[in-house]
Amino acid sequence: MRALTTKPSSLDQFKSKLQNLSYTEILKYASPERMNQEDFQSRPILELKEKIQPEILELIKQQRLNRLVEGTCFRKLNSRRRQDKFWYCRLSPNHKVLHYGDLEESPQGEVPHDSLQDKLPVADIKAVVTGKDCPHMKEKGALKQNKEVLELAFSILYDSSGQLNFIAPDKEAD
Repeated sequence: MRALTTKPSSLDQFKSKLQNLSYTEILKYASPERMNQEDFQSRPILELKEKIQPEILELIKQQRLNRLVEGTCFRKLNSRRRQDKFWYCRLSPNHKVLHYGDLEESPQGEVPHDSLQDKLPVADIKAVVTGKDCPHMKEKGALKQNKEVLELAFSILYDSSGQLNFIAPDKEAD
């Protein structure tokens, strides 16, 4: 609404006005008592949403892929459920292979693809499961551990019985 009040004459001018609004400024204007649901159902807003939504979804997709290419360090659970070792997993720049491998300590920055010994072609991935559906959370006693670890667990299933098991660093992890 703030960008529209300036009556931009083109979509580019409108986008420019939107980019000049900071996140905190938008939050200030978007307080619940100031928002009117009818405004969001108006024809111009719905048309604008329809027009820019594909571009925004593509941007989100690219950001997520870029984050996967950067990779992440994960704590490795041993048989006694202790998290004292590390491993790293990242997507190749061409998005076709997951590279992963054990590390002695938590890395400072990205780990190069060639230093990760193991590979999994993305085409071989059959499913991604989370929480109590993860094989490493079904193990004896794992379901009894705290709920937070259960919420952070996910697994990539491949081939007939292959799996990569993860515990995310935190809920906000990318």
